Amino acid sequence: MKVLPQNGLCLRRYVALLVIFLTACGGDSDNSADAAIDGADSTPEAGFDFEDEEALPELTAQIEHWSPTGVFLAAADCGQCHTASQPGDSPAVLRSPDIPVSANEPSPQGEDISPFADWKSTVMANAFTDPYFRANMMHEAETFPHLAGFIEDKCLTCHSPMARTHAHQAHTSEEPLLVFDQSCLLSDGCYRVDQALEDPHAREGVSCTACHQITDSVMDGNAYPDGVHSGDYEIPAEGDPGAFTIHGPYQNPQGQAMWNQVGFTPAFSQHMSDSRHCATCHELYTPTIEMETDQPNGEDFPEQTPYTEWANGDFGPNGSNTRSCQQCHMAREEISEDFLTRLAVRPSGSVNANWPERQPYSPHVMLGGNTWLLETLELFREELGRGNINEAGEFAATAELTREFLKTAASLSITGQTFGAGELAFDLTIQNESGHKLPTSFPSRRMWVGTRITDASGNVVFTSGLPDESYRLPMDAVFTSEACLAAKKTSDFDSSVCYQPHMREVVSEQDVPVYEAVLGSTTGEITHILLYAANYLKDNRIPPRGFDVASVPVDVRPVGLNGDDDFNADDAGQDTIRYRIPIRADAALPLQVETTLYYQSIRPTFTDGLHGEHEWVDEFQTIARLNPPPAEVMAELSFEVQ
Repeated sequence: MKVLPQNGLCLRRYVALLVIFLTACGGDSDNSADAAIDGADSTPEAGFDFEDEEALPELTAQIEHWSPTGVFLAAADCGQCHTASQPGDSPAVLRSPDIPVSANEPSPQGEDISPFADWKSTVMANAFTDPYFRANMMHEAETFPHLAGFIEDKCLTCHSPMARTHAHQAHTSEEPLLVFDQSCLLSDGCYRVDQALEDPHAREGVSCTACHQITDSVMDGNAYPDGVHSGDYEIPAEGDPGAFTIHGPYQNPQGQAMWNQVGFTPAFSQHMSDSRHCATCHELYTPTIEMETDQPNGEDFPEQTPYTEWANGDFGPNGSNTRSCQQCHMAREEISEDFLTRLAVRPSGSVNANWPERQPYSPHVMLGGNTWLLETLELFREELGRGNINEAGEFAATAELTREFLKTAASLSITGQTFGAGELAFDLTIQNESGHKLPTSFPSRRMWVGTRITDASGNVVFTSGLPDESYRLPMDAVFTSEACLAAKKTSDFDSSVCYQPHMREVVSEQDVPVYEAVLGSTTGEITHILLYAANYLKDNRIPPRGFDVASVPVDVRPVGLNGDDDFNADDAGQDTIRYRIPIRADAALPLQVETTLYYQSIRPTFTDGLHGEHEWVDEFQTIARLNPPPAEVMAELSFEVQ
């Protein structure tokens, strides 16, 4: 069972929000909404109000079919052909299988699993829309106004790649798409947020003609001797060799239909199945700003390194169980590697039986771990400008897929259980089942263990690490204090009081094992401002199997383990926590022990540490109050003690 007694409260809040926004947008609580609230108290709890209405998100309606711009095309135009066949049509195209009939071919009545249908409710499609991203970008830009142009351009390189790329390719005096000012460190100008808000191809995030036009230069070790990262992708401009080429993972593509319809030529390229393609943006080094001068010091900080983590583990290219990013994150449980489907229909929607069937098929669900963003997009679909693109329930469905995906990332096991002399002892081992650190990527993420022990009478005899109704832990009150979140701290400040140290042993309710990355500045203090980050004060995120700490690059080595010699012992990708719990004499046997591994995409210090004058910061804070980043269950284990 989940050790999250507040689930009912959070469900009621979610449902209340949903009903309120449906009503506010002119809809009514139809049968599906009625079913959702059946049996739930739809009245918001005390203190859950809408007093910050002025700070609710507000983006103009996103344009789905925008005019071709440079070498870029709207995803909806790609989706006119790369879509599922009509229900009932046979042979079926891009529909899920009817497993009892045939697991390896589309069913005429199967779910639409076409690229556009899956992609439009992903984090990738909403890389710009993401309220946390936009708030964070403006927070950094306001913190360093003399670097604002550079910051915005760098962020938009991967969050609005089509628009940023086009601006740098097509900027002219007649079509000024870039800004040249003192806050832009780039000689060819900077693409700014104000322009992005006007550009529909910026709002579309990471789209078809961004990913599929990136060239195979990502695999060129001479061009990228340190590996590709930080937006170092190449997309040919109009008039350049290779422009309007759509790279794909299948050999001998049938190209005439695509050329006739949209003017692009499909081509096979191995890099579309290679993790280096993903690393262009998901491996990120940021410039370090000197705390004392607020100027770049010439050093770069490894803000997120999932590719390097993967490359040095068992799933990596030299590992014992090689799996690419695409194989894990572009997958549906019901789609096997033997699944065979055509990839398109005619513009009329009819099926061309002469077009080849392909395998393996990679569903464009782009699963990760950010359920908060997906649920936020569901709740604020209209306010965030997605109402005319996504139907109600689409983001919620992707959030549920994400929730199930998270449960494949880790497992728990118990050894060494003993009970006597008023003490319960056992060892809990967390096994990383993923191909990178757990958690990985953006440093706002954390994972922790919650434990609850009850006796035969149902009395709670021990709890540790149980989140409250806002998914906060007891120690978060200190970690989010004004002193800990201050941008600049005194030279004698003790940063160790602002985060949980690595835990080898749990002996009290205050001992909560937390796995996270904690940023340190150039002066050694904790910071939550990304560009002040110079090193990690703590990085006890669990490495993947096969990760040899002694031989991996320094950038990805663990930090702050406090001498824990069983952490990743034998490169096993796991950590063991010793529990030594005092049990009072009157506890009735048997005892029931419940352990839960939680994951949170934005921990409270990163929520509360976000300040600024820009409206996007206020909007994010309102959203985070109404819909706090949840504590998702990654794994759970229960056992009985006699």
